[in-house]
Amino acid sequence: MIKHIVFDWDGTLADTYSVLSAAYTHAFVNLGIEPISYDEVKRITSTVQNKDSLQCIFGDRKNDARKLFYDYIEKHHITNLKAMQNAKKLLEFCKDNNIKCYIVTNKTRKYFVEECDKLGFSKYFANIVAAGDFSEDKPHPLATKAVFGYNVPDPESILMIGDGIADYKTARTYDEENKKARCIILDPQNKYSGDEPDYKINNLIEIIDILKEM
Repeated sequence: MIKHIVFDWDGTLADTYSVLSAAYTHAFVNLGIEPISYDEVKRITSTVQNKDSLQCIFGDRKNDARKLFYDYIEKHHITNLKAMQNAKKLLEFCKDNNIKCYIVTNKTRKYFVEECDKLGFSKYFANIVAAGDFSEDKPHPLATKAVFGYNVPDPESILMIGDGIADYKTARTYDEENKKARCIILDPQNKYSGDEPDYKINNLIEIIDILKEM
């Protein structure tokens, strides 16, 4: 039985695609660098820790890119924010069924908290771990296990829900011996290219039926 759900944030519960894509484009354009597609940006950011992502994308221009990127985020991330379809229904289902919910995100805490409060989702989470909270970010165990206070419950009681490779890797940090945490990847555009999760879904509402069967 699933008793704990660890959620990713961007692209899972919060629809932040437009502002993140625009922030990267803003940095590319202002640095005079040929932009790469946001799909490629997401592929990179889902395979490295947050603290390393700008280095991987912008190389030795990372510090200039960081300022441009976060200046754009600061101005626009709340204005354009919306919840993913059926995110609130899923969180309400978890609340009504005594399933504890957590966040492990590679978004920095300041912006996560502002967005979570804006959507009215703060009340649903028992704990959160954001980028920069520890010396390592998701999917490193130092960050992923911190959400449970390093006292990880039975892996078979844990479900990880996300939209990228880092989320699958996060689920694997909770495994022990012959017990594995389960993983659901939200992939409505069929672009996920990592190891195969337990389920791939098109809409968060599907998770309610999956939970009822577990």
